[in-house]
Amino acid sequence: MSRRVVVEVKPELHRELHKLAVLNDLKIYVLTNAMLEDYLTDEVRVKALLRQLRM
Repeated sequence: MSRRVVVEVKPELHRELHKLAVLNDLKIYVLTNAMLEDYLTDEVRVKALLRQLRM
């Protein structure tokens, strides 16, 4: 079973994604998920980002 969670995207990031790829909201959702999946495959990168954000 697939579970969806809503994530708020900053308006300026939404605009940039839309400009770069001329995508509608559904395709931006798919692209954002793919970007997150790609980013999360690198545990070192995620941990570095968490340290940078002090989370």
